[in-house]
Amino acid sequence: MRAPFRPAEADRSPRPRAAALPRRARRQGLVGAALVAAAILSSACGPATGATPDERAAKADDAPAPEAAPAPAPKATAPANGFGSEIAWRGFEEGLREAADGGKAMMLVVHASWCPKCKDLKKSFFDPGLVDASRGLVMVNVDQDEEPRSMIYSPDGTYVPRVLFVGPDGEVVQELKNGQRSRFHYFYTPGDDLVGMMKQAVARYGQS
Repeated sequence: MRAPFRPAEADRSPRPRAAALPRRARRQGLVGAALVAAAILSSACGPATGATPDERAAKADDAPAPEAAPAPAPKATAPANGFGSEIAWRGFEEGLREAADGGKAMMLVVHASWCPKCKDLKKSFFDPGLVDASRGLVMVNVDQDEEPRSMIYSPDGTYVPRVLFVGPDGEVVQELKNGQRSRFHYFYTPGDDLVGMMKQAVARYGQS
């Protein structure tokens, strides 16, 4: 007698599985894929960030040139005597030499310690406009009592204060005077246009 037919039982033994990748390897793979994708997007969506040598040279040519540093202001070599410490004062003989060598006018301020009008005039020499105009001149101030040679420069008297413009030849430029006065033509007060006269002296000898 035959045994009854039974279907074969399914093989319940475990089947071999594909070997699982280590976690670190999976992470590295994901990171690499992300970097590749980012590189593709950056090359497709925006301009290249690295400039060629020619482009860098062109940018350098287009860059504005640096501004030249201003020339340093000349320094005083003689006392200001209260007539403005920002002015490059010269001694009497030194000023005459510098004017002759440089073809410039010398502005000579003759004063005296006992003179009240001289003290009033000192205020004008702190005016920025006068300081600026002084850069085109050789500036000299002398006390008449201490520098007797200043008496030579007295075209219409030895009064003080008097402001004279001396040419490179050492002679007083008599046309450069205070036109507001009928006498004492080289006498100035803070209300007179001394700066305007200084500018005329600068222009006369071609200085700037």
